[in-house]
Amino acid sequence: MAYIVGLLAFAPLSFVDAADSNNSTSQDRRDGWVSQPNGRGTFDILWSCLFTIFLCTWVSLHLNVPATHESYWHQFFRKMRWMAQAIMAPEFVLAFATGQKVEARRSVELFKDLDLPSRCPEWTMRHAFYANMGGFVLQPRESAAFPINSKQLHWLIQRGYVDYPKLTAKEVWDKSKADGFQKSLTCLQTGWFIIQIVGRAIQHLPITTLEITTLSFVLCTLIMFTQWANKPLDVESPTIITSHKTTAEILLEAGSAASTPYKQTPLDFIDNQTPSWLTEVQPHLHFRTGPQMRPLPRFTNDRFPVIGAGPDAVFLFLFTMAYCGLHFAAWDFSFPTPLERYLWRAASIAIGGCAFIFWVCETYQDGHRLGRWERWYANWRGDGRDGRINTMEKARRNRRFVPLWEVIVMSPVTLVYTIARTYIVIEVFLSQRSLAIGCFDTVQWSEFVPHF
Repeated sequence: MAYIVGLLAFAPLSFVDAADSNNSTSQDRRDGWVSQPNGRGTFDILWSCLFTIFLCTWVSLHLNVPATHESYWHQFFRKMRWMAQAIMAPEFVLAFATGQKVEARRSVELFKDLDLPSRCPEWTMRHAFYANMGGFVLQPRESAAFPINSKQLHWLIQRGYVDYPKLTAKEVWDKSKADGFQKSLTCLQTGWFIIQIVGRAIQHLPITTLEITTLSFVLCTLIMFTQWANKPLDVESPTIITSHKTTAEILLEAGSAASTPYKQTPLDFIDNQTPSWLTEVQPHLHFRTGPQMRPLPRFTNDRFPVIGAGPDAVFLFLFTMAYCGLHFAAWDFSFPTPLERYLWRAASIAIGGCAFIFWVCETYQDGHRLGRWERWYANWRGDGRDGRINTMEKARRNRRFVPLWEVIVMSPVTLVYTIARTYIVIEVFLSQRSLAIGCFDTVQWSEFVPHF
């Protein structure tokens, strides 16, 4: 990936006019709509990019299990909304995927402390993903059913309220609607697209801004595939887990920990599925979207990732910066007008700057919520204290997971990012009205074949 980004970053240097005044290059001549008989045409560029973007956004999305009463169209439009989100901000969807993988890995470690008979199947990443996406639904005696995640399931098993699920990793995967043909088609199309872009860069052929943007989707998709490799795709019905206890009995036996009225499910005192945009942020903004039933009939897909400060966070930060930096490859591209070139440059700077500010703010606030900074400071001082925050303080900080200062800082940052990203999405299509004539030249693949 670093090679591709570096190659594209320097490729525009070869697109600058190097001919004298009597010799016009492909960068100087411009054309509108071009048909395809003598090379690739405008339709070829549009079709290749749009088809690749569709595959990257639609096939790669692994959403949570829907509620049992939801219709097909309800699920379809939810996926369409997430597809639009992936088009506007693919790096944020990648952050969700990375956060879910981190949570699944934590779940696998958590289940290792259960004393289970040897005949019980091992708790794997597939089990963890399946549980955290709402694959298990608890049906207490004489009580309403509700989904439970891996932490809640572990707590119930540990106290004997439910049995350990007998699902094997293969049985979990059988619930996935992963289509080998779709994924193979996506890999083939994205692979061929990358080869074409690299070929054009090597042969110093102009690359369109639409192709640069599409390449960013391709790179995000490849990483998302790896992050969601063990998450079942398009699961339609959950696994029911029954309990001989009622919900009231479970909460009563939990004691004071469960005394606070729940907001999402009765097991909020174990894990309350926060922070989440639909269930936490939007109610404060008086938006009525998302599941209104309580207990929640399904887990929302927008739980903010709690990745921590490990290698996953470093990788996601570097990849996000690389994704934003990819737009700088078009810094010196030929645009229909000088104004559009300047706006592209400004939008590229805005996207990179906003992403960096977001990372700084969210990293600080995440560390504050978890007491990470106090712990590191105490260890640095060497005063013998571990710097951990107590349960009440942690709960207070969780209730204010979006403090006022973050709202003040992030509101204009989000606005600037949205405007910049919207401009880039619009510009990549507007620029098709007048492309450099060299954009319609095809790669001469025969030049890559050794001649003896």
